[in-house]
Amino acid sequence: MGSSYGCCHGASQRVVCDPDHKSGTSLLYLDRDFDDLASAKAKRRDNTSHVSGKLRGVPVLRIPTSNFPLIASSIERSAVDEFKHMLGSHGVDTTGWGRDGTKAIEHLFWELFVQHGSILTGIGTGKLKRVTRILKLQILADINGVDHVMVSRLQFTHDGQQVQRQQLPLRRLCWKMPSDNALLQSCEINLCDENNEYAESWKSCWPSVLEDRLGICSSLQHQLDEVASAYSYHTEDNALSEGYPGLNTLYCVHQATFRVTNPAHAKVACIGLPLGQDFATADGSFCLERFHSEDTLPIGSQLNVWSWFPRQEFDKASAQKSFSEPTKCKQGGEIKVPEGVENELMLRKRVPVSDGVSKLVSLEVTGASTGNAKKAAPNTKLRRVLSKKRTDWGTVRKMASKMLDVSYTLQQFTQDLAAFPELSLYLRDGVVETGSGRTADDEYQRTMCAFFAIYWLMRLDIDGRQGFCFGTDETWTALEESAVQDGQVAMKSGTAPTELQRRLYQLERRLAFFNNAQWSFFRRLMVDAGLLEQTCQGGRNTFRINETRMVSLLALTAIHDIMKIENLLPTVQPEHDGYHGYAAGDVIGDHDHALCYVMEHYPDLLPSFKDLDPAERQSVQFTQCNLCFNHGWLVQAEAPPGAIFTKFREALARDHRHGGAKDIALYFVHWLTDLAGAEPTPLGGCEKFAIKFPLHVLNSFLQSFKFIEGISVRTETQVMEKYLKYRWSDHVPSLGEPPQGPHALAAMRLLCMAQANGRTIVDAFNQELPSEDKDVLSIEMSRTGCAGQFFSPDLTPSEVTKAAGPAFLVYYGPAFLQALGADCPVLRLRVLSEIYRCARELWPESQAAAAMSVHIRIDTIKGLAVQEIQDVLTKGELWLVTKHNESEAFVERASHRKLNRFVRSCQKFQVLDLGFLSESSIS
Repeated sequence: MGSSYGCCHGASQRVVCDPDHKSGTSLLYLDRDFDDLASAKAKRRDNTSHVSGKLRGVPVLRIPTSNFPLIASSIERSAVDEFKHMLGSHGVDTTGWGRDGTKAIEHLFWELFVQHGSILTGIGTGKLKRVTRILKLQILADINGVDHVMVSRLQFTHDGQQVQRQQLPLRRLCWKMPSDNALLQSCEINLCDENNEYAESWKSCWPSVLEDRLGICSSLQHQLDEVASAYSYHTEDNALSEGYPGLNTLYCVHQATFRVTNPAHAKVACIGLPLGQDFATADGSFCLERFHSEDTLPIGSQLNVWSWFPRQEFDKASAQKSFSEPTKCKQGGEIKVPEGVENELMLRKRVPVSDGVSKLVSLEVTGASTGNAKKAAPNTKLRRVLSKKRTDWGTVRKMASKMLDVSYTLQQFTQDLAAFPELSLYLRDGVVETGSGRTADDEYQRTMCAFFAIYWLMRLDIDGRQGFCFGTDETWTALEESAVQDGQVAMKSGTAPTELQRRLYQLERRLAFFNNAQWSFFRRLMVDAGLLEQTCQGGRNTFRINETRMVSLLALTAIHDIMKIENLLPTVQPEHDGYHGYAAGDVIGDHDHALCYVMEHYPDLLPSFKDLDPAERQSVQFTQCNLCFNHGWLVQAEAPPGAIFTKFREALARDHRHGGAKDIALYFVHWLTDLAGAEPTPLGGCEKFAIKFPLHVLNSFLQSFKFIEGISVRTETQVMEKYLKYRWSDHVPSLGEPPQGPHALAAMRLLCMAQANGRTIVDAFNQELPSEDKDVLSIEMSRTGCAGQFFSPDLTPSEVTKAAGPAFLVYYGPAFLQALGADCPVLRLRVLSEIYRCARELWPESQAAAAMSVHIRIDTIKGLAVQEIQDVLTKGELWLVTKHNESEAFVERASHRKLNRFVRSCQKFQVLDLGFLSESSIS
């Protein structure tokens, strides 16, 4: 394809070939969210409706054509008509074929008589059936310690359709019938036999699948090892074909599994490794210019966009049944909710990418990076993408000033958010993983939900309470209480069963929040932060927006989470050696510290920060950098008191002139809106608050504000201890008086960490956990990370009465306990204990480190079931705690090859001893 230029566009995708990519063609396409990952959803190239979605860019690999190229128009028309008549006489209606993801009748004709990929049986019997044998390849690769599987997520086909679905690389096996006839009245052979003598052997054709579908030529195929034990064969009889509706099909499916032996090898970079990036392949007969036009392409020619999906997620999605026919549970006849329904409804509540943001991405400078390391600091990509961008401050000020305007709609607000160039960062590289274990698009949706929370909280007397709690209809209008009482749900689907939608909507929880939330508290916080100015007219309170202050909050929301995208993280420069414990040359892994580093030392790279009003810029920097306060660490008891409060306390003492009550209130407003937007479903309302949090838990969170105010007169450890005792006493149902004894402090922290699972986890900790694990948790969770500070001695083990450190912050420890599911709580606690034990081996106890806190990141296992953790060990791999620098360690999955590499490079690590998992009965 060389330097060719082509573009395809429609309601679902827009594709552009970049002629400047020196190593081949680069594909830029606008990929709209689709309704159902499990089925084919398609749009035609001639659909010219509004284009919106996620923008992705991928390199395209041209592969040789080994198909059977045939233009549909070259097939004799009379033969096609006769074939169509035969199908109709057997009750197969073909009038709808060739659109909406289905294939044209010419395609079936080609498949039967040219490709020999299928046969038809039952001719003349009224029981017509298509029989096809398929080889699927499951390609596995270890990406950052997690098994990923390669899938085709998007196909551009010869007939101008764009089909979006998850599909393994596959190929039909050719039939070699004795009579060379694909139309059979009956068949003497057993078509379901695994080794059918009249069908091509899967063992002989898997190399051609790798080459024809993925461009992995025979000289590179030694980079993949077959996992013989994973081979499977199954049949699906009388299946309803998505490609040919109304034609019953017998699928005989061989599935073979191959693993990339070394994802870091340069020879497998063409398939998106080692980072797991998207890539595309196009066969030699596929031409983008002709796809864009109405010119015909050979049948079977196509372009595939490939992605690497976490294997766990793919396996779960593959196991889902179609939600169009809900099944009955055995107990009580209650309808079971397939996971596919929830996925479909979640996607409907996501915000499509606005034209303005899409344009920002497409216009970004993608030239070669500078060879001067100093000029590229602290991150080459960040500098390349944002260094020449400008925020549209006129539009931002308009947003702020119109927030209380009844006529200023949510859609207008969303379009205006394109004024912030930083939002395009989430969309440049498609489905990339972030440091939080989510995709960048998830973080984009969460950011949009945080913006919506601001919009709605400002408009409590207009439509804010309704939008916050109930979400919107299809026109993005906030739903009224009366409408949801009558059965309306947010972004209603026309395909999912109505009763299931209503049940998943959780109306009772939404109404409870609507009627009982502390709305007056939210508004008072807005006033305290200087976002709203309150006046009294005629005995009534009226409010108006402080435009300058609102601009600051909007800008802060735009930039706050961009450092969750790992390839934007900054590297500490020599002149900043020791920044928050990071040495020169370290990549700052904590996204909050990373953002602060850029704000403090490279503010020119953040256009929505650098051009703020000077006083407001100082306020934003105070709340994000100087305070160094993570409220979530407190309310979930995730961190020791030193990590939570020490920098915060120092900032209040140092910057009291600039960091008054107004700036602290601004921090809490931002924390609240950020948490309210934690679910990536902005059009469904702020679901994290409205349906995820029990109201009494949220109120406990809000009550934490008054404890934080005590930091000016109490030590960090005293404030945290008082808060932990309050949370225990406030628990519903009651747990009685706060505990005492050597394990009490750990029990109170575990209660906060586990949230809804708190009682279950605490009971397991107190009653079932082996004493050695209980002691480890009690000792390590009682470390304060503050020199000379201790929790009350009647709450902690005697071992912590002497100052020593460092203390450990197990990052995502709360998420690990909150994902308990059907797991045994004792096993989760034992895993957590082993992580602390390994961390202490890497950082031996030292009096000199008493005031130090170290982060132990467990992103890779936070959402895994215990069985899934054990499965890795069963496969012969290991779980490690790997020390990346003096401030951080990560739990990682490691093959023996990776382990040997660590040994050779003198990488410090500890192997997690999880043998107890195999000794336990894991259900």
